[in-house]
Amino acid sequence: MKIPIIIFSFIILLNNAFALKVREYEKKPKSFYNIGRIVSRYEKKKLVKNLRDFVLFTRPSRYPGTTGHKKAIPWLLKKLKDIGSSDELISVEIFTPDISKAIASYEDDFNKKIKLSFKTSDPIFNKWRAFTDNVQNSLKKFKGLKGSNLVWEKKGVGTSKEVLILGAHFDTIAYDSESTKVLANSIMPGADDNGTGVATLLAIIEILNKLEIEKTVRIIFFDFQELGFLGSLDYTNKHKYDLIKNVTAYINVEMLGNDTKLKDTEKKLKNYKAYIRPQNKSGHKKDLKIAENFVLAGKKSRSNIRFEIKPNGYANSDHINFWNINVPAVAFTQNIETDYNKSRHHTSNDFPEAINTKSFYEAYKFLAAAVISWSFDITR
Repeated sequence: MKIPIIIFSFIILLNNAFALKVREYEKKPKSFYNIGRIVSRYEKKKLVKNLRDFVLFTRPSRYPGTTGHKKAIPWLLKKLKDIGSSDELISVEIFTPDISKAIASYEDDFNKKIKLSFKTSDPIFNKWRAFTDNVQNSLKKFKGLKGSNLVWEKKGVGTSKEVLILGAHFDTIAYDSESTKVLANSIMPGADDNGTGVATLLAIIEILNKLEIEKTVRIIFFDFQELGFLGSLDYTNKHKYDLIKNVTAYINVEMLGNDTKLKDTEKKLKNYKAYIRPQNKSGHKKDLKIAENFVLAGKKSRSNIRFEIKPNGYANSDHINFWNINVPAVAFTQNIETDYNKSRHHTSNDFPEAINTKSFYEAYKFLAAAVISWSFDITR
């Protein structure tokens, strides 16, 4: 059946309306003002649409082994092609998750944080023993299952061999709030955690596709994050030499959609954090330097949000594997301490309609501006 000319024309107009336009002289921005204009041209409705489409296509869950999880990489590949990424920029790394390593890490975590501090009769001890057992049993069911990390990389046209890596995981998980049991068969939309990170990186890729960047940017969509950070563990193990030698920093992008005032103990909006290693840890100064550069770029290029740098060693995401090989890393995310998304995080209620789209969009602008300024060494 032929599509009526009027409808066909409307589809073309709609696609053109969403297309990101970068003028020839903007392909090599010279200032934060130029950068601000470019990142603001990527519309909020497009960012939110990508988030909604991703969650919708991979429903009801992106828990490893489910049908939704299997759809995630094909959707991302198609999206990358649609926004102008050529085949040579994209690769998919298939890996075998190190289940034994993850099981051991959960046991080690329990022994250090719970066993040494609480008696076996304490309810807290029993709660976290049950949690550890549940997670370990869930991991055992993954044996034989493969994971996939999707890598996009655009080489810089300059002489520098430096590389900046950004990453966001795409898998999901849900727990029972009372028993702490993994709800493997439940609905897990994972809009905030971590559809927001995925959508943000897609937006940054679309912009970088249009620019003649000076330094290389690599963006990775990690698998198997929710149970032991196994996607990033495999990646850092396989590429350790290159990462240590050439990578300036790893930027972890996660949970950018929760920003409340009512549930925030500080009672304020735009309350986001950039987590780095503590001052007494090796690598702290390098983490701090990249975090400060990002904060400066976000401030000077029209983003209406701020990420407060917090050196508390927050270790609950993929950046920990980069820290473990001493690659500088910063986790840009919601304020875990005072505005934790308790009612939705790791539940079936983490859906797109609950996202604070204004803050989400400002967080995207902040990070996009920072990446561009890094690639072009823009400091003014």
